[in-house]
Amino acid sequence: MSPAAVKPNYHQTPLEAIRDHARVDDEGHVYALPTEEGGEEVHIGQYSAGDKDQALQYFVRKFDDLYNRALLLAARVATHADSAAHLRFSRQQLVKELENGTWLGDVEDLRGLLTEVGTGIAAIAAEEDKQQQAAVEAKIAKREEIVAAAEALAVSDSESTHWKSAQEQLNELFEQWKTEQRTPPRLTKAQEDPLWKRFRDARSSFERSRKAFFVRRDKEAAEIKRAKDELIAEAEKLSGSTEYGPTTKAYHRLMDQWKALGRGPRKTEDSQWKRFRAAQDVFFSARDAANAKIDAEYAENLKKKEEILGKLHELMPFTKPAAVRDRYFKLLDEWDAAGKVPRADVKRMEKAIAEVQDAFREAEGTVRSPRESARSDRQSDMISQLEDTIAGLEAELAEAQSSGDDKRRREAEDALAARRSWLQMLTSS
Repeated sequence: MSPAAVKPNYHQTPLEAIRDHARVDDEGHVYALPTEEGGEEVHIGQYSAGDKDQALQYFVRKFDDLYNRALLLAARVATHADSAAHLRFSRQQLVKELENGTWLGDVEDLRGLLTEVGTGIAAIAAEEDKQQQAAVEAKIAKREEIVAAAEALAVSDSESTHWKSAQEQLNELFEQWKTEQRTPPRLTKAQEDPLWKRFRDARSSFERSRKAFFVRRDKEAAEIKRAKDELIAEAEKLSGSTEYGPTTKAYHRLMDQWKALGRGPRKTEDSQWKRFRAAQDVFFSARDAANAKIDAEYAENLKKKEEILGKLHELMPFTKPAAVRDRYFKLLDEWDAAGKVPRADVKRMEKAIAEVQDAFREAEGTVRSPRESARSDRQSDMISQLEDTIAGLEAELAEAQSSGDDKRRREAEDALAARRSWLQMLTSS
């Protein structure tokens, strides 16, 4: 038989092409005639609801229906309308139906069409395998990326790691891992197990490092707390001291030690600092009050020295130093007798009196003989050195008095008395 398709996507077998290859008996039984000489007829079926042509047409339409379903499948294969698995299943159903049925039509032609369809499905399957392999490789690469990120967190420096943030990152990586597991394509056990082992080991290593860090930090924090308790005890012990100089230095040393220890446990750090600061405040408030009292006492001395300085300025310029010599040295004696001034005014007053003394020595040098001038210059150098020494001793004495250091005060007073005596001898000669 030679079927004729009336449309590219539709198959219809002409009845004329069937009449020479089939017969219908009087009871409506339809037989396919043998294709070879000596062959046997094949019983197709029975159709008793019409004449012989209608019986033939009935079985031809059944074949054409099968053929057209095969054409529809071919169109689905050509457009890749479905997966290879679904297309292959549809083809298998058509092949099974064709082989198990008895037809009036060009069976060989339909077999050829189904063979072409099978070839197309195989091509689709090959492309799907290629895409599947690429998807699997991408999936493995994504898992590898997750594992690498987890391993990087596991080996990070524990001292510089922000553990809360790192823990959140690791949890997010675990969620990504579970999402990748749920979404296709699925990895095989052989592909997934090595990656999972690395990821699990990284999480375990991270957790060990995190726990070790906090155990170590808690131990260090406890040590800091203990050390700061000792500093607080020492600070509180010193808070009532009246030896202001040494105790001030001691408090500075305690503060340096406190800062060097770093922050202690969060729960106790603030309360410890309040106790430590309170002890210092007690001491420094008492020291400031004592210094203020001393400065108030020295304020009268400053007033006297300001008046003496004014009288010395009245003698200037020293154009005739011999004429004012007695008055000049008498005022210097009054200056020494006036006593110490407040610390804030020491340098200013020392500078002012030094300028007056320099001016007087210079004036004396211009009216003496060269020999006398040389001797006067040497004497002036000695006087200048003694005055510098005295100024330093006066500052040291003031500090010792303000700090309450009796030993330093006595030593400074003795040294100062000796230098002033030498200075008196030099200036009165």
